[in-house]
Amino acid sequence: MTRILAIAFVVVLLAGCATPRPRPAPLTQADIISMVKAGLTDEDIMRRIDDTRTVFRLSSEDVIRLRNDGVPDRIVNYMLDTYTRAAVAEQRRRDAVDYDDYYFRYGFYYGHPWHRWYW
Repeated sequence: MTRILAIAFVVVLLAGCATPRPRPAPLTQADIISMVKAGLTDEDIMRRIDDTRTVFRLSSEDVIRLRNDGVPDRIVNYMLDTYTRAAVAEQRRRDAVDYDDYYFRYGFYYGHPWHRWYW
């Protein structure tokens, strides 16, 4: 009986470890302003942006408001870069899918399927 309980305990323990962590909610501009006013360092704020995978799409009015509210230029520039980094990552994912699809469909014969027709 104790053996069954021990096995059940291990199974429950491992199942608890396998559950995915919920993704944290993305940050807002107000969150960034409040973190700056709370005295967090630039590195801590940038790490928090990365941890939450927040992508900011800032307009010129947003940039002006953030700077007027005391957000350092380094943080504002980092927030602007999140959109560029997300777009580059998405394009890389699409390119990888297109590359894999092309070569799995046509094969690697001289790098192009038309070479098969010439031989």
